[in-house]
This record gives sequence, structure tokens and C-alpha cells, in this order.
Amino acid sequence: MQLPPTLLLALNNSQELAFVADHISRNLSCTLLQATDQTAVRTTLRDNHIQTLVIDLDFPAPEQGLLFLDDLRKNQPDLIILPVIPEGRRDLIKKVIDRDVFFYLNKPFEPLEITLTLKRTQEAISPRPSPQADNNHPATSTFHGIIGSSSTMQRLYELITKVAEDDYSTILIRGESGTGKELVAKAIHAQSRRSLKNFVPVNCAAIPDDLLESELFGYTKGAFTGATANKLGRIQYADGGTLFLDEIGDMKSSLQAKLLRVLQEKEFEPVGAFKAIPVDTRILAATHCDLEQLVKEGKFREDLYYRLSVIPITISPLKERKGDIPLLIKAFIETYTIKRGREEFSLSQQAMSALINYQWRGNVRELENLIQHMSVLYSGKHLQLTDLPEKFHDLATEFDPEPPVTLSKLESEITPAASGALVDSASLDWQSGQIDFNKVIDDFETQLILQALKISEGNKKEAARILGLKRTTLLEKMKKKEMGGLGEN
Repeated sequence: MQLPPTLLLALNNSQELAFVADHISRNLSCTLLQATDQTAVRTTLRDNHIQTLVIDLDFPAPEQGLLFLDDLRKNQPDLIILPVIPEGRRDLIKKVIDRDVFFYLNKPFEPLEITLTLKRTQEAISPRPSPQADNNHPATSTFHGIIGSSSTMQRLYELITKVAEDDYSTILIRGESGTGKELVAKAIHAQSRRSLKNFVPVNCAAIPDDLLESELFGYTKGAFTGATANKLGRIQYADGGTLFLDEIGDMKSSLQAKLLRVLQEKEFEPVGAFKAIPVDTRILAATHCDLEQLVKEGKFREDLYYRLSVIPITISPLKERKGDIPLLIKAFIETYTIKRGREEFSLSQQAMSALINYQWRGNVRELENLIQHMSVLYSGKHLQLTDLPEKFHDLATEFDPEPPVTLSKLESEITPAASGALVDSASLDWQSGQIDFNKVIDDFETQLILQALKISEGNKKEAARILGLKRTTLLEKMKKKEMGGLGEN
């Protein structure tokens, strides 16, 4: 794919503008346009077909520059934007990355960084149509094992498709635990030209520090006590393919330095070796940590961080894409019932509503575990809200499916005792010398519920308030007493 033919360079410093423009003209083949303020940027974008915009955040100040950036992304979503971070304002990097821009440049300008970044921009623009490219077809709901049809997920699929075209740039995948970072890494590998080679995942947090080095780099015979033969490291095993380093934030500093060399020099040394081995491995990294904060605390190398985050990808937590939850539930039910020889179960409207409204701190992994749990316990059943764990009971927003009952039906269900004093002890047959305590209590409870429903005109929520009960507790009691058809929501 050729470099986008028209690039707009927007810098507010005339000397910097001249320097960068001269470098681009000498090193890259493109039509170069220039602007020195926001008005000129808007005019140039309006009058020309611009594919790439390099824009200074000092327009006239970083905070206003970020607002201008948001406006540009909203009005021209197909425009590739490379913001320029002002000197000494590293704090802006996270704000820029959170806006899902392709990448950024730093001041003072480094000629090599300008060239590499613009070339990566060229390589990352996919010639293949994105999942949403054809408006005659519905949005993609699955993508290399990733499930979701929300606009957030469609943008993620499109970004994966683009970055997969570039075989060399490192990618930092960020997201909360359980969002599916490894699935994204696998999708990038599967979409790339490296897909015929190995995809090698390594969980840096799961392997002890003293073993991680030999796992990654391998070792030679005699390198240490017990090294009776050469061991192939995972970096070399991924040669020609993709190495995925999960939870990279947990890697100790000595290994960070060795990994940096792999990224810079495309070579590594096994433990105990004296000669470097060249390797063609694309490295994808993932973390749920704030690496920038770890850099500030001195727990993660700054130079490695910038090498890893050449192309950042952020996965939204499940609570921010609730519309994908029914799709995920359907897929997981199929996986854990039909595909495993069990009878499929279903969910009532209220049960589904509660699952959608839940916050899912464990994200997709927590939802999958719940569906797996229910597939064992409730195979072949239609689950009501009360069948879910108690933490979901107060989250439903849907109404009960049964139609409301008339007040006359409620009155016909209420016993004479319920219309006045409830279970007068004087009316009990004490002379017989035996009282059925459980039946008396059960009748008393039934009369209380019926009286509360009468006062609330059949509204179960209000009846629960009158009785000082949770609505779900009242529903459970009515279900046991086969009173489920009484009252409305």
C-alpha cells in the first residue's frame, strides 16, 4: 500500500514547521500541505482530501489542543491523526492514547521518529474492507473468537485489521482483567502474514522471576547447574511468528533491559551464550496496570514502555458495552450446553435484565464462569431472577411477565381473618392440646402478604416496602406459596 498521497502538517512554530516539512519532503513521497493555526487546519481539511494529519497540541495550549483533537475525530473519523506532544508534557501521552489516535510524535522532533512513525502509518492502513465497510450487511458480531456487535467492538475489529497488516510494530494491549486481551493478540496474529508461524503466549505474572528468563531466552548446555542440554526459548520458538507477553508490568527490571535489546536489535542471547542470535519475532504485550504510573515510580523502564506502545489498543470493560452481554450469554450457553451434550437452558426477561445491569468487575471472564456454573445446575430449565445468585436480585428492571390481577381477585383470596386482626390467638383450638405451629405461621405469613397486596392494589414492589422486605424476597415467598399470579409489578 502506498503512503497516503496528501499529508497536512500543522505546527504553530514556524521554525519547527520548516524543519519537519523539509525532512518529510526529503524522506517520504507525499503531497505535503502546511498550517499554522486551527482556522487554517479546518480550511485545509475542508478544501482538500487529507489522509494524514500531524498536528501540534499547542494550539494555542495543550488542553485546548485536546478539545480540538476531539472535534476533528468526531467530524472526520477516517482521518489518521498524529498529535505532537509538547516538550516536557509526558502527562499528555495517556490522554492522547485514550482517544484512540493512531500514534503520536514527541518534541523535540527526532528525524528518525518522524520517518518511522509515518511509515508505520502507511503500513497500518489496511487495503481490506473493515467489518463495517459494507452498509448492506449487519455489524460483525464475532471476530476471530471475540464476541460483540457494539460500535466499540466494531472499532476494535477495524483497528485489529489495520495493525495486523504491519508485521513489525509492537502493540500494547490495555484493558481490565477478563476483557480478552489474549483473544485480541490472537486475532492480530491470525489476521497477519505471520499466521502460518507460531503464536506463543507467555504470562509474565504466572512464571516465577528466576524461571522467566530461561523460558523467554532459553539457555545453553552447562549454563547453570542442571542445564544438561540446550533449551529453546519462547522468543526463538516464535521466530517468524508472534510472541504475546501478557501482564508485562510484572516483569523484573533486568529482564526488561534484555527485552528492550530484542526490540531494538532484533537479536537475543540465550542464558550462558556468548553470541547473539538474530530473530524475526513480532512482540505484542498486554497489561491491566497503568504502565505510565509504574514508569513514574521507577518500576518499569521508560524506554521499554515507549518501544512497546508503538501502537496502543484499549479494550473497553464489559460494563461499558452492555449491549454485547446477550450475545456473549448466547454464545457461552451454546458452548457449555449444546457442545458438551447438555440440554440448553434459557433466561427470563428479568434474569437477563439483571445480568445486563450488573457491573461485571471480572468482565467477560466472570460472565463466562457464571454461565458455565448455571449450565451444570440448570440444564434444560427456564431460569427466573430468583435462580440467579443473590447479588443479581435487585438489578432487574423488567416487569413480571404475568398480567396484573384485578382488585376483586385479591379480595377473594384474602381470608376473613386477613380483613381484620391477623390470626387471633384466641381463635386457635387450645383445648385439643396440640397446635400446628408451622401451619399457623405459614397462614399468618400468607395473610400478611395478601393484606399488603390489597393495600398496595397489587403492586408487589410497594407490598414489599410495606412488609419491610426486599422485593426479591417477597417474590420468592409468593413463589413457594404458589401465589405468583397475584399482583402486578
